[in-house]
Amino acid sequence: MESRGKDKRAQLFAIALCGLLAGVVIAAAAFPAVAVTGLTAKSASDEFENLPSDLSTPPLPQTSYLLAADGSPITSFYAENRMPVPISDVPQMMQDAMVAAEDARFYQHNGVDMQGIIRAFVRNQQAGDIQQGASTLTQQYVRNVLSYAANTPAERRLATEDTVGRKVREARYAVALEKQLTKQQILERYLNISFYGNGGYGLGSAAQRYFSKTPKQLTLPEAAMLAGMVRSPSTYDPISGDADAAKARRDYVLSRMADLGYVTRAEANEAAATKLVLKPRKPQGSCVNGNPLYGFYCDWFLDWWKSNPAFGRNRNEREQNLKTGGYRIVTALDPATQRAAQKAVDNEVKRTSNFATGVVVVQPGTGRVTAMAINRTYSLKKNPPGKSAPHTVNPLLTGTNVSPGYQAGSTFKLFTLAAALEKGLPLGTKIYSPGRIKTQFRNASGPVACDGDHWCPKNASGRMSGTHTMWSGFGESVNTYFVQLEERIGVKAAVNMAERLGVTFRSSADYDQRNAVQTNPNAWGSFTLGTALVTPLDMATAYATIAARGKRCDPTPLLSLADRNGRQIAFGNPTCKQVIAPDIADAVADAARCPVGDDAASGCARRNGVTAGRVGGSFVREIAGKTGTTDDNKAAWFVGFTPNLAAAVFYSDPDNPNLRPVPSYRVPATVFIKTMQTALSTVAPKGFVAPTSLRKWGPDGSPPTLKSDPSVGGGPADPDRERERRERDRRSPTPRPGEDTDEDEGNEDGGRASPSPSD
Repeated sequence: MESRGKDKRAQLFAIALCGLLAGVVIAAAAFPAVAVTGLTAKSASDEFENLPSDLSTPPLPQTSYLLAADGSPITSFYAENRMPVPISDVPQMMQDAMVAAEDARFYQHNGVDMQGIIRAFVRNQQAGDIQQGASTLTQQYVRNVLSYAANTPAERRLATEDTVGRKVREARYAVALEKQLTKQQILERYLNISFYGNGGYGLGSAAQRYFSKTPKQLTLPEAAMLAGMVRSPSTYDPISGDADAAKARRDYVLSRMADLGYVTRAEANEAAATKLVLKPRKPQGSCVNGNPLYGFYCDWFLDWWKSNPAFGRNRNEREQNLKTGGYRIVTALDPATQRAAQKAVDNEVKRTSNFATGVVVVQPGTGRVTAMAINRTYSLKKNPPGKSAPHTVNPLLTGTNVSPGYQAGSTFKLFTLAAALEKGLPLGTKIYSPGRIKTQFRNASGPVACDGDHWCPKNASGRMSGTHTMWSGFGESVNTYFVQLEERIGVKAAVNMAERLGVTFRSSADYDQRNAVQTNPNAWGSFTLGTALVTPLDMATAYATIAARGKRCDPTPLLSLADRNGRQIAFGNPTCKQVIAPDIADAVADAARCPVGDDAASGCARRNGVTAGRVGGSFVREIAGKTGTTDDNKAAWFVGFTPNLAAAVFYSDPDNPNLRPVPSYRVPATVFIKTMQTALSTVAPKGFVAPTSLRKWGPDGSPPTLKSDPSVGGGPADPDRERERRERDRRSPTPRPGEDTDEDEGNEDGGRASPSPSD
């Protein structure tokens, strides 16, 4: 009985050996005897030869890197944290350590190690089960490739199951692969595909994960440890597993390196005598664990990417492509401007405050966003009970349908101004603008109503009463001037202009109003006073369109985009469209120089000073902009621009925007000044283009005067009210030209209808 057993084993060994020598079924010998019972050399040979030999190698998932404009890291995105390295960047001792650990005869065999198979066969026969494998490094690489190429769970099982069929298939591919690639090429691919544990896919990321080094910087003990982990990353895990087992495995690899002559025995012993010293670096894989200064910018980038059809069929596919594509994404974010912006908002309002102030900076003519800062910490950490600060990941600067933004006050007057110019009214259009007017808009109630339910807005100060042009009306932010201008051109024109320039109405109530004005001339009369909810990104984009002479560019975070092979992708180029004529944009920009105390082409016809003179006084270059506040100062804004850069700053309580006034309406202008002084410091000054005579004065050089209804506001037909106005103005000191009255930075939008009137 015993003799028959020995004979059977000898027979099977002979069959296996013949198969090896014939180049067939070479992996089958590594299995117990029962696994190959019934096979014949002929059937095995036929099966082997009929197997496909061309290994389809899918691209490995690679980490995508998000960088600031100067190349500094923001974060990375990955499904598998992999940083491919060429074999030229892998030190020889690391290559030797991997060969010693996994395949000592790597440089001698042709993809399948006959001696190794025979050795494993004998060992397994003696043990009665599988005690030793015989897979070469090339076969291991093939197994990993087949696993990555699997598209279904069944295909993945087929690629990894412990069967003779899998071994035979691996062997066939390995033999063919060794004919196509050099040993160095195979080793390079193996090093980059292997898993080293703790999220380290490939040698590049493993060196970073465990030692915060590149492969070139590894020491001999470190290289041996990494090589030893590939066999079983969980068993030899030095971070969260068994550090003693990891060291023992490392020392074994060092001994094998000495056995093979890669190092001397003394060098191996010296390395083995060292402690296992790690310097772990957790990989960045999201905006939350990236550079904390750039969290909100990163979050906006990620939403921008997932919203873009160029990167996939749906949001999930686009995110997966980002996490596997190995992109190098250089953003337009300027670290110097970002630091200045963050310092400005933090200096003005504490991060723990319920009030938030934030700034977005956009480059006219490209739409590139160069900074995005807010007095919040981008974090998933819990806030103190009852508080929504300082930690949040809400897109407070860019908005969503759930968080649509904040009322922007008189910054919206720019849209009415642009629409009126497009309708043919020149900057010099004169309108008598009393302290309060009765409008055509109905359904108002409370103090904003008069003569029934007419909406009757008022100015922030009685000193504003009188005849104004677009220059002075915009410079002093005269509500009754712009409401009358809006009546003249129609709310629809102003609303459509806002959208063309870059505003998106995310609030369902605003969107309903937007639709209503398309057919109802009496809807949304308060639009010009900024009752719509809007984000700083939208407002910076809209004002940047004016700065770019009417060319609107979709806001983009990109400077450049390269694929895993370093090829530039043209999608990084700006997407722009001329939305209004350049001469109209020039005229708007000219009027926008008045609020900051700058000099418009024909003077600002200042009557009562300006609303943000300290902005103009803080720069030596030409600049323009507009303040904005809401009823009772519950929100405050400043949006400004030069031909080089535009920025929008808001200040409000994001969670309760209608609850209470902001502590200081001067904050937005201050943040703007401090941010833009840094942002513009390295940019050569560029002047505005002066408006044409047509846009200033009209075709005949004498624009008409548009009169208001005197029954409410005290127009020219009401001499008693006019005398009262003159007497009030006489008693009130008039600011010097260029002096900042701060009236606009206070409650400039007195008498706003709330809710917005509609028919």
